Amino acid sequence: MTPELPDDIRLLLDLRDLLRDRPDVRQGVGLVGRALAALADWSAPAEPAAPEPAAPARPGPEPAPEPTEPSPPAPAGPSLAALLAGLVNPPPRPAPVPAPPPAAPGPAAPQPPATIARRCRLKAEAADAVARRLLSGDEAGKADLVRRANELPNCYLWMLDEGDYSDRPRVWADLAGAFAAAAEAAELLLAFDALPPAEAGRAARDVLYLAAEAQAVLFAAVADTGRRGRDQDQLELYIAVKDRTKAWGVFVDRFMTLDDPADPATGPDVARRAAALRQSGERVRARQKLLANLRFKAGRLRADPGGAAGEWPRAVEILEELVAGGLPPSNAEVRDLLLPVLDRLPEDVALTPGAALVFREIDAYLASRPAEPAAAGPEPPTPEVAAVARLLRGREVVLIGGLVRPDRRAALVEAFGLADLRWLTTPEHTSFTVFEPDVARPEVALVLLATRWVSHDYQNVRRYCDQYGKPLVKLPAGYHPNQVAHQILSQAGHRLRATG
Repeated sequence: MTPELPDDIRLLLDLRDLLRDRPDVRQGVGLVGRALAALADWSAPAEPAAPEPAAPARPGPEPAPEPTEPSPPAPAGPSLAALLAGLVNPPPRPAPVPAPPPAAPGPAAPQPPATIARRCRLKAEAADAVARRLLSGDEAGKADLVRRANELPNCYLWMLDEGDYSDRPRVWADLAGAFAAAAEAAELLLAFDALPPAEAGRAARDVLYLAAEAQAVLFAAVADTGRRGRDQDQLELYIAVKDRTKAWGVFVDRFMTLDDPADPATGPDVARRAAALRQSGERVRARQKLLANLRFKAGRLRADPGGAAGEWPRAVEILEELVAGGLPPSNAEVRDLLLPVLDRLPEDVALTPGAALVFREIDAYLASRPAEPAAAGPEPPTPEVAAVARLLRGREVVLIGGLVRPDRRAALVEAFGLADLRWLTTPEHTSFTVFEPDVARPEVALVLLATRWVSHDYQNVRRYCDQYGKPLVKLPAGYHPNQVAHQILSQAGHRLRATG
């Protein structure tokens, strides 16, 4: 009968088999062995033997005890048997805890339309480069495109990466056109964001529908390339349109859902229409700035007619720019700004063609407007009015230029005691020769020329005035009797007095 092995020996035999099959346990045993070897090199000091009993000594001072070395602490931890048992039957190791995956970057904050436009234009170049590469194998320009993309926020030129994309050049040409349309749409939103709400509201529907179509064209063009997922700029342009539908109170029922796609080949047409609408918005914005400038200058001219006379040349330039930019010369806002200062326009300020049209429309408005009631507080006549009346009473006067304004005509006839005022109005580009019969009439004592409303050719009427001996007086300002009387006395008073 085989004697029963001690527990320690049986543990060692089990450990041998375990070491053969478990490399990880073998490594652990090696560590324990090295630890045991280090432990064996350390020995505790022997305990001192008990002293033999000594003979009793005479009483005296008790000697100081001999210093003794402190005992080392007993080693803490499990026993050898426990260590070996743990190696033979190791406890189950806990399942490894996987490291948490890196946090996915959250969606980037939507960029303003200006940034979307810049990125889309760069992506249009990149898509065009892919089309050229597929046609001719030309790889030039890729590094420069990547460098420029790195200068823009969150600009990923995915079309330059290797991927399972379409190999048809037409697809990439459509994508380039779609990105160009998206860029124009973003700039269109930017232009109308800068307008006053009232101005932007007039075109809000057209602007939002066109921007919605542009992002739908881009969505379809991206899908045609085989790319999985949406392009960042298409998504941000979609968000920009959605935000403005709420802010502007416009419901867009086209191109904003997956079941209402757009044609990816229509990018160039969408870009053209968006550019035209954007330019109209920019013209409106420029017009608003010019009107604000004109409003400021008209205010200065009303407050200080003499001191602010130097504002007139710039005011005339503003009128020219407004008309050249498409503002009708009959615009009511411009007319209302100029009416209070119209009669203070200096004679030496040359009118540009556009400004002349504005003043002509104001003259037409005044000619069609009913006479002002007496309650408006008319300006009292000056002594010059009475002086002119003494010179012209019972005689006729010819006035050339502008449109007949019945109220002003009646006021001049009454103030000067005229027998008649022949107010001659002719179409543009009519020769001055048509005025000769009226100037030659014997009853006519004076010819007035409204220089603001006549062409330079009409000023040749002076030849007829000299021929028939009639004084010629230029009227640079309005038709109020006080103003007309002042011009008559300063330019022809001496001749009228001489002729009695």
